[in-house]
Amino acid sequence: MPRRPPRLPPLLAEFDDEERDAVIAINRAFYRAFHDRDYDAMEQVWAPSGAMVCLHPGQNPLTDRAEILASWRAILKHPDAPRVRCADEWVIGRSGLATVICREILPDVQLMATNTFVRLGDGWHMVGHHSGPVPTVAERAQSSPSSPPAPPRDRRKLH
Repeated sequence: MPRRPPRLPPLLAEFDDEERDAVIAINRAFYRAFHDRDYDAMEQVWAPSGAMVCLHPGQNPLTDRAEILASWRAILKHPDAPRVRCADEWVIGRSGLATVICREILPDVQLMATNTFVRLGDGWHMVGHHSGPVPTVAERAQSSPSSPPAPPRDRRKLH
């Protein structure tokens, strides 16, 4: 009986520059909807169905699309909602799945976000958003001359 060749996992090479550009475009569409307080655009960014999660800073995770969109509706219609800008996008992708790590810049704070996207028949859609506070770029760059330099980090340890 002839043996079938083994099935190989998708290779990173399948995620080419065109795919990367499409993921960056949908990530920027998400932040444009956030900045412009455009609920309809925000709704279009999120996947129409399936498993998804949204973790706003300091809040419990939301895993139902209706809950996620209700949270965005409340944020976008709030008069004091901040205008958010995205910077330092870094894309990791495989065939049909991509993650964007980026810095969210608000007037008084900076956050790091992990945004996860899936490719559906009509293009890329968000299935995950998680952001949390981090030191601002300026704070990170400052170091007091009186403080000793930090020891090199052992990159084999996660924390």
